[in-house]
Amino acid sequence: MAENATQLVDHVIPPLPVRQWVLSVPKRLRWYLEREPHAVSAVLHIFLGVIEAHLRASTATASPRARLGVISLVRRFGPALNRHVHLHCGTTNGLFDPGENGQVRFLHAPALTMDEIPARN
Repeated sequence: MAENATQLVDHVIPPLPVRQWVLSVPKRLRWYLEREPHAVSAVLHIFLGVIEAHLRASTATASPRARLGVISLVRRFGPALNRHVHLHCGTTNGLFDPGENGQVRFLHAPALTMDEIPARN
């Protein structure tokens, strides 16, 4: 695991701010996700689409073509080695926006506000 993290930091992730997002699904859906890899892919796609849309809406100068940088990991077990499909995503804390001339620029996202962070139940 340490070798993988070193590889990602040294050769994959650019020197930009990164934010971690974790999606845990309700228990009644975990059984289904364990057995349907296409469903996990669909959930991941929707999850990342929501994050990207939020960053695009909160970054005033972002164009509709601005995209998120992501590394995602599907975890299949919880800390007690119980079956627990959940997603860990390291995303850039901002968007890559191709300008009119094709020059890609990085747009830093503003900090999350307390209103945007839901309370844990």
